[in-house]
Amino acid sequence: MLTKEAIIEEIRKYAKENCGKTPSEKIFYEHVGIGIYDLKKNGWANYGELVSEAGLTPNTFDNTQYSREQLCEMFIEVIREKGKWPTRGILDVKHHNEVSFPDSSTFYKKLGLKIDLAKAILAFIKDKQEYNDIIEVCNLTMGEVEDQDEFLEDGDVTSGFVYLGKQHGDYKIGKAKDANRRRDDITLLGSEPFNLIHEIKTDDMDGLEKYWHNRFKSKWKRGEWFNLNSVDVKAFKRWRKIY
Repeated sequence: MLTKEAIIEEIRKYAKENCGKTPSEKIFYEHVGIGIYDLKKNGWANYGELVSEAGLTPNTFDNTQYSREQLCEMFIEVIREKGKWPTRGILDVKHHNEVSFPDSSTFYKKLGLKIDLAKAILAFIKDKQEYNDIIEVCNLTMGEVEDQDEFLEDGDVTSGFVYLGKQHGDYKIGKAKDANRRRDDITLLGSEPFNLIHEIKTDDMDGLEKYWHNRFKSKWKRGEWFNLNSVDVKAFKRWRKIY
């Protein structure tokens, strides 16, 4: 567990690396691998008290200014502009060109990631007319995601991937049924893209993840994050499939 001084150092370091911007509570917990209970154990009643003691300015950004209905309407607009399900990049380019249009993270945080977002769109247009084109795109997108998630399971052993990625100079070793989707999720929670370096396909991702965590336990920093070197990365990349 991180000490009180270490937590303060981490939040100051994060802010310094991001032009003085204080991270949101959710982003900081993910970045450091702690939670609200760790704050309370160190004498902070809430995240705001930690921010104040660290001498930082609270993040006052309000991402609730758009209603779910407004976001659904905007997302549908982009689907029709592009004739397909818009990627994060497409949404962010539109945000860059139109100040009133939210960035991609606003859609994902309020409506959910890909499959949940598609369900939200379908629920929004349920009783409305002339949305057959949108229904087709949403159903196609949901079908593609479900196909990617079809892995055989045998008892407590689950097939999937154990991946290695890098963000803010640290390496993360985790598990996922879809490593690319997990990369997108982590990117949304951070202030810079999560670089997916390598993934190993396996029929026991729980056991394989535990193996790599144990192998690099002397280099553990927090949560699933490690301080690895080029030799460690090379060792991980030797494997492509383990059954």
